[in-house]
Amino acid sequence: MMKLPLLLLLLSAPALAAPAPAYVLRIEGADAFVDLGRADTAQPGERLRVYRVIEARHPATGKVLRDRFLLGEAVVLEAGETLSRISAPDELLSRMEVGDEVVPVNAPAPRERPTTPGPAAQAQTPGASESATGGPSDAERTALRTAWNTALKLPPAERARVWEGFLSNWPQSDLAGPIRTEISLLRQAPVASATTKVPASTVAPVLKVSAPTSALTDELITISLSSLAGPTPRAVMVHWRERGSPTYRTVHMSAEAHGHFRATLPKGSAVEPAIEYYVEAVEPAGATLAAAGNPSRPQHITIRRPPRDESIEYRNRSRVRVSNEYVDFNRFKGNDVYNLFEADFLYRVYTTVHAVRVGFGNYRGTGTPRDQLDTGVPGQEVGYTYGFSEIELRMHPSLSLLVKGTAGVTREGLKGGFDLGLRIGSETGTSLLIRGATIADIGARGSLALSWDAVKNWPMSAEVVVTNEPIGEDLGVRLIYTVGRSVTPWLDVTGRVSYQLRDINHSGLGFGLGTTFHW
Repeated sequence: MMKLPLLLLLLSAPALAAPAPAYVLRIEGADAFVDLGRADTAQPGERLRVYRVIEARHPATGKVLRDRFLLGEAVVLEAGETLSRISAPDELLSRMEVGDEVVPVNAPAPRERPTTPGPAAQAQTPGASESATGGPSDAERTALRTAWNTALKLPPAERARVWEGFLSNWPQSDLAGPIRTEISLLRQAPVASATTKVPASTVAPVLKVSAPTSALTDELITISLSSLAGPTPRAVMVHWRERGSPTYRTVHMSAEAHGHFRATLPKGSAVEPAIEYYVEAVEPAGATLAAAGNPSRPQHITIRRPPRDESIEYRNRSRVRVSNEYVDFNRFKGNDVYNLFEADFLYRVYTTVHAVRVGFGNYRGTGTPRDQLDTGVPGQEVGYTYGFSEIELRMHPSLSLLVKGTAGVTREGLKGGFDLGLRIGSETGTSLLIRGATIADIGARGSLALSWDAVKNWPMSAEVVVTNEPIGEDLGVRLIYTVGRSVTPWLDVTGRVSYQLRDINHSGLGFGLGTTFHW
């Protein structure tokens, strides 16, 4: 039986009939360029047909089958010596790809034809007349493919009737001879019994999904599917999600002509840094198959912001903090103690200058040299009322330099101070802060603080301070623990407890409270 030879002839018939094609070489905006020029008799205004060439390996025979499908028509705008610039409708241009075949509509036929038409030729149909002058028409090719797909699953006798019906409509087809031979062989085949099942020829669907690899946050994302071979899907779905989201959302594709499907994701779905998706198709029989990706291994589209249009973050930029702390170094005897009150306003710029802070404070204390703490000698009173300004320079997302200057009035007159810090980590998350400061007429201090936010809405920190406050005499060590609580999205409260000592015989406790407003 001639089933496979006839298949090869049927699928190769358009290629044998058509002249050598040109190809789409480049697409630029609304123009495309093909390798047809004046040397190939191309002229401005000439109509061209654009075809998509498909190659697929047959799952049963292993043979590579090649065919082409009409995408649409374009027009030559400008013909060069070897290349032509063509124009195509927007719908065709959006589907056109480099490598598509291009054939002139009025190209001469390379076939040989009988010089004297017989009686059958005189009664030929309009479609056959077109084939005699310029190769098989699109209508004949469509009828040929329809007859093949119809006869594919039928018993021999019914298959023969299908081909006879084709020949009655297209008596002058170039394949009339092979088809008549096939009909004769089919008529000679034994008749199958009523219980005999004719095995269906399984043609694996060939589906192509097209989607951008990257997009901007303000773009609409369109994903399309083309059915290149096999049965056209009954429905197609796109399942998508923002990267990191646990669940997918679904959009059904709209069916278009020639086995194409298309869907546009909802506005606002392009969210940094990427979205993930997979595509499923439902076959005519109802089975679902994966066309691109799957839930566990989805495809992805990178999302980025438009150039020179960076979104400005307005949330969590401003902060007002008020705090007070009492520190005692000698068991509440009142001769080595100080109290510090501060209020400040911070504004985050989110540039190299990450934040700016301004505020004021009041420092009051009494200090006594360590060797006189137990003698009953009256302590020395100190005080400093000041204002300050601090700038935080972000050198790296995890590294910042803090510079703070103070100026105010002490008992001796106008004085100033300086504070320098280095933060490693996030300002509002886990970080390590190293600071050193001098305080006018009071002393100096160095500190190492570790902050973390491991328990949600309960920020905490632990700090070690070495200082000679409040009179700049003997060094002492402070151990501080601070815990906060987020009362509302804009209000936090903090509590602080500390233990400090000059030596084993002189130590004390400290306490502090604070309130933070942020928006």
